[in-house]
Amino acid sequence: NSPEEKSMSVLDEKIVDGIALDQNKKCLCLLITDHLDWSREYDHLIALQNKINGYITFCENRQYCEIYPDAQIKYAVFEIHFLYEPTEKAWKFLEEVQKQVNEMGIRLKCQISKQ
Repeated sequence: NSPEEKSMSVLDEKIVDGIALDQNKKCLCLLITDHLDWSREYDHLIALQNKINGYITFCENRQYCEIYPDAQIKYAVFEIHFLYEPTEKAWKFLEEVQKQVNEMGIRLKCQISKQ
């Protein structure tokens, strides 16, 4: 993969792919763009886990305050846009992640792009 392909993707856990606030300025929406197919399922799941962990850290450390200093964030949504339909194992992984981040006020929202 070239560096251009890597920026703003599931492969770079140090970069937030997209960020926005809802109209009420209480929900932080963070975008994860996942362009990988599932041929290397294990590696893909590790990349996704690292990206989600990076976003959790971003929220816990309130790094969004640099962008939205006056926002009164109550919860966050990690919106994952998959290019390819996740495998059964991936869906199970995402369910487990949702259970773990629920108490932090984080919700996962998954979407599969139309190809």
